[in-house]
Amino acid sequence: MEKRISKSLMGVVIVAMVICAVHIVHLMLQSWFTSGIDGSTGEINWNEDVLTFQIIVFGCRLLFNVAYNIFIILFLIKSLKALKEGTLFPKGNVALLYATAGCFFIGKLCDDNFGNILLTDTPTCSRFEIETGGILITLMFIIFAMIYKIAVNVSEENNLTI
Repeated sequence: MEKRISKSLMGVVIVAMVICAVHIVHLMLQSWFTSGIDGSTGEINWNEDVLTFQIIVFGCRLLFNVAYNIFIILFLIKSLKALKEGTLFPKGNVALLYATAGCFFIGKLCDDNFGNILLTDTPTCSRFEIETGGILITLMFIIFAMIYKIAVNVSEENNLTI
């Protein structure tokens, strides 16, 4: 039964890593073509009045969304490696979960405002949105990281008592 669970877990982890990798490629291609870097006009209306803010939102959206996908991949790889070594909760994953939460929040914040700041005819900084969904998912990452940290400590204590 344990082998079946292990195989199932491996399958789910591989699917999750593939989804993260596809998402990274999608973000990079989308950023390339919407920005006009490829020589086309692109979809972004670069406006000198808010250009610095546009560049920050554009860059942070790409950087932090790619980073949170990479952190998820690293979390999954470390988890599988630790599982093969007999450790259920590797300590290093706690920091990865907190980093994932932070990157997700900033990336989502930039995603939420991407259209207002970059894709309209008159980009403006006067309307900055924060959606509750992004806040809730970020909080779930943080809660999961806190629970995971407790599990790491309990696991370490159990290893010492044996």
